[in-house]
Amino acid sequence: MDTLPHAISKQLLEFCGRIAPGRPVFVRSKPIAGAIQSACFRNVREKVKRAGGSLVFGWAIWHLPHYYFEAEHHGVWCSPSGELLDVSPQFNGYSEILFLRDDAAVYNPKSLRPNIIEPASDSPAAQEVVQLSLRRNEILNHYRTDEFVDFQLDSEDQMAVDAIDLRLSTLLV
Repeated sequence: MDTLPHAISKQLLEFCGRIAPGRPVFVRSKPIAGAIQSACFRNVREKVKRAGGSLVFGWAIWHLPHYYFEAEHHGVWCSPSGELLDVSPQFNGYSEILFLRDDAAVYNPKSLRPNIIEPASDSPAAQEVVQLSLRRNEILNHYRTDEFVDFQLDSEDQMAVDAIDLRLSTLLV
């Protein structure tokens, strides 16, 4: 499922405006050697050690047309010359991401910033997809350690996630 926005629409800008000031930008994605998926802050710190520059906090912006907009707390590398680069592998292997800088969204491993998900329309399907996605994230976030989710869910939570995934698969056809 392709959730990378391919254009910056008015609706997308309105969503981003509710999260942080500024305009989202497309940032090239080129994972560093040894980068770990879902460990962007660790990956950027490693890049800074190797090449200088700095960690920039913000949000990766995702969009599934007709269903939802999503902001995922994310960090990218800023080179010494000021170029932004996503140094973490992306689930879909994207060669770029849409990034919304947010200097106030500093990473703290003891205080998780959950994904922000809003419906892209008033349709019942969009509303249900968002509610299911929020519930799924809520369950998984209980298993988060540092930047990672330990996917050894207990049986009750695994059944709940499986039921959510099944329903999402019927809605997102």
